Amino acid sequence: MYVLGIHGTFGRADHDAAAVLIHDDRIVAAAEEERFLRYKHAVGLMPDNAIRYVLAEAAITLHDVDVIAFPRATWHDFRPRFEAYLWYQFGHIPAIEYIDHHLAHAASAYLISGFDESLVVTADQAGDGLCAAVFRGAAGKLTPVDTIPFPDSVGLVAAAMTQYLGYRSQHDEYKVMGLAAHGTPYPRQPLLTIDAGHPHLNTSLLHREVFHRHPLFHTDQLPMIADDTLPGFPPRRLPGGPLRSEHADIAATTQAVIETALHALVERHRRPDDTHLCVAGGVMENSVAVGKLVTHAGFTDIYAAPACGDAGTALGAALVVAAAHGYQPARLDDTRLGPAYTDQAIDSVLRECGIAYHQTDDPAASTAELLARGQIVAWFQGRMEYGPRALGARSLLADPSSAAMRDRVNRIKRREQFRPFGPSILAEHTPELFGHTTIHAPFMSFTLPTTHPRPIVAATHIDGTSRPQTVPPGTGIYRQMIDHFHHLTTVPAVLNTSLNSGWEPIVTDPAQALAFFHSSPADALVIGTHIVTKHHH
Repeated sequence: MYVLGIHGTFGRADHDAAAVLIHDDRIVAAAEEERFLRYKHAVGLMPDNAIRYVLAEAAITLHDVDVIAFPRATWHDFRPRFEAYLWYQFGHIPAIEYIDHHLAHAASAYLISGFDESLVVTADQAGDGLCAAVFRGAAGKLTPVDTIPFPDSVGLVAAAMTQYLGYRSQHDEYKVMGLAAHGTPYPRQPLLTIDAGHPHLNTSLLHREVFHRHPLFHTDQLPMIADDTLPGFPPRRLPGGPLRSEHADIAATTQAVIETALHALVERHRRPDDTHLCVAGGVMENSVAVGKLVTHAGFTDIYAAPACGDAGTALGAALVVAAAHGYQPARLDDTRLGPAYTDQAIDSVLRECGIAYHQTDDPAASTAELLARGQIVAWFQGRMEYGPRALGARSLLADPSSAAMRDRVNRIKRREQFRPFGPSILAEHTPELFGHTTIHAPFMSFTLPTTHPRPIVAATHIDGTSRPQTVPPGTGIYRQMIDHFHHLTTVPAVLNTSLNSGWEPIVTDPAQALAFFHSSPADALVIGTHIVTKHHH
C-alpha cells in the first residue's frame, strides 16, 4: 500500500510545504519543497517538486498511490482546489483522507518513536482551531486527552515577540531562543497566564486582525503587537536596529514564558509511572524548552519528531493512514530520506563547472584529517535529510574543541555571533559529556547541560548547554568520520551545522554545494569521494 502525505497550501500564510511517501510499513522518501525551490519554508505553496521527487524515488506515479493524506481536517474550502491541483499537475486523483492537524503532529513523533506507551504533547501557533493538544500513546494508537483552542497559543507569543525584537515571525524564533541565554527574564510579563496547566493569552495586546490569520502579519508587513511598547517592556526593536542588553532580556522573558507554559501542560497530564514523552509541533522546535522537559520533568527518554514544524505533518498524516490499515513503521532515527547523487553525477557537475579536485578512497578518514588540522569542511554525502537539521548528509563541520571555531563558522554562515552550534557525538561518549545515559538525541532536538564542556567548547552555549546529535555505531560514513576524528584528536565529537547560508535552505544537490563553497571561506568541500579545496579552486 502506498500512502502519500502532503502538506502545502495555495497562497495562504501557511508554511513548510512537504511530501512523504510510505510503502506498507517503510518510509520510502520525504522532502521539503524549500530545498527544491530555494525559498525558505515555501510559504503559501504546494510541494510540486517534493511530490515528484518522492514518487520518482519509488519509481511510481500518482496512479500507483492508494491514499493521499492531508493534515488539515477543517479546510473544507480547500478540498475542491486540492483535487483540481492533483488532476492538473498529475492527471489523477487518488482517495484523499483529511487528518486533524494536531493528530498528524502527534503521529509524526509517537508512531515512529518505538515507544509502546508515551505521553504525547503537541504545540504550535495554530492548526485546525487548536494550538496545543495532549494525547496518550499506547500499543500504536493515539487517544486525545486535552486540547488548547486558539488563540491561547504559546506559538503566537513566540511569533509576536520574535517580531517585537525586529526579527521575522515564523522564521527567526530560533534567534530569539539563542539571544535569551544572554539576558535575564523580567519578574513579570503581560503576555500569558497559566491556569491549571492551560495557557491564557492576553489578546488585548495583539492586533485584532492577528486572530483572523491575516497574511500581512506573517510576512511581517504589519506588527502583531498592537502598540509600539508592551506594558513594562522597552519599545520594540526595529528590524536591523542595534541589539542591546534590554533586547536580550526581552528574549529571555519570551523564552521563560514558553518553558513555563510547556512544563505546566506536561505536568498537568503526567502520571507517576510515565517514563516516555513524545513532542511535536512548531513550538517544540525550541530545543531549549524541550531540553528543560528532559532535565526537569524526569522522563527516562524523549522522542521529538524529526520535523516538529508543519513539514512533519505530511509524515504524521501518512503515518495515521498507514496505521489505520495495519502498518506500523519501526523507530526512525535516520532522516536521510531525500535525494542522493552518484559519484558519476558529482563528477559531471565538477567537470562542467571546471572545478579541480582530487578523489579519495576514504572520504571519512580524509575529512577527519582535514578537521584535525583545523580546517572547516563542507560535507555532502548520501541522501539529504528531512527536517530542519543537518545531521551528517548536508553539513558544515569543524573541530568543536577549538573555541575559535565558533566565530569562524558563524562568519561562514553569515549569522549572528550570539547563536550557538551543536555537536555530533559518538553515542557511547554522551554520558561523559552530558551525564545522561538513557537519552537518545538523533535529531539535535534538545539542549542539555554539559558536564564536561572542554572537548566541545565551540558547540557549548554561554549558559553551559549544548544541543547534541548522538551518533550510534553502525550508522554509516558519518559515524566512521567521527570515529576517525576521535582517534586522531581524542575528541569524540565534531561541530555540525547545516550546509547553507543563513537566508537559504540547506543545499540539496552538488551544484548548490559548489555554489555555497565558492561563496564562503570554508576550507574544503568533501562531496562523495571528491575533495575540492580552495587551493584547487
